[in-house]
Amino acid sequence: MKKFLLFLFVCISHQLFAQEEPNFPDMRSWSLYMNGTDTIDRYIFADTAYIRISPDTKQTPTDTLLAGDNITVTGMTTKSLTIRGIQGPWLKIAYTKNGEYRKGYIWQGLVSCTPLRRGDLKFVYGIERKIDSITLTDNRKDTFPYYRVRLKVVQNGVLLAKTMQTIGDNETANFSSGKIMSGMGLTNVQHIVVLTFTGAACGVPTDDYYYAWTKDGQLIQLPSKTNIGDAGAYYHTEEFTFPNEKNGQPDMIVWNMEEAEATDKVDKDGMNILKVTDKKSARYVWDAENKKVTAIK
Repeated sequence: MKKFLLFLFVCISHQLFAQEEPNFPDMRSWSLYMNGTDTIDRYIFADTAYIRISPDTKQTPTDTLLAGDNITVTGMTTKSLTIRGIQGPWLKIAYTKNGEYRKGYIWQGLVSCTPLRRGDLKFVYGIERKIDSITLTDNRKDTFPYYRVRLKVVQNGVLLAKTMQTIGDNETANFSSGKIMSGMGLTNVQHIVVLTFTGAACGVPTDDYYYAWTKDGQLIQLPSKTNIGDAGAYYHTEEFTFPNEKNGQPDMIVWNMEEAEATDKVDKDGMNILKVTDKKSARYVWDAENKKVTAIK
């Protein structure tokens, strides 16, 4: 019931705070909304990005910035550009280079989503391209759209590592956020980075993608998890237990899943009582020497 109440809170929160659909649907995962005089701090996402004096690729670049460089978004234009299947607007930005305050324009696809940082380490992520997956079933061709997400690690202006994740071009891509955790007790892991993609309504999954940043500078993908719920109807929850948490086991990630559905019975508040219909668990061993995760069958 506690898990169900948590999903109810999340669903209501999304309904209250969800923003209007942006003019550029491919850019919704950036959660980059300008409101009057607001400014938003971000990183450069592209390995190399050209800054221009106006929102036009025909203009000669006035400056070059690199992945992880700090910028401040001060405005958004209505002029768009499509690169690698992604359509997005030009942004007006401000930044400092060689001690000089400068301004210019950049295409949004070259800018990061939520900025993440620990000390001099920056974890820079964004959507790199749109791709289609085509399947054939009984002579019928179905096309499923996807986005390719790239996560990069930058330290003092130097690109150290990067990895790729594919996500669906669906409601789960409506918003994104990230967080940086400790190594959570995994040997030789300095940080665990979590990228979250979610929708703005009940019944839309929230997908969490986990990555280990090792003490010797490697970026390793860990198991991911999904949560979904519909207030008063059902929930599907997935949770991880890491070594330094209660009931944690050395160099092991424990995954637990629980599902429940509403019954005809109601509680004193008139809410349907949910009944657990399924539970599963799995264990993943972290191999610190070879930097990999293996599921125990």
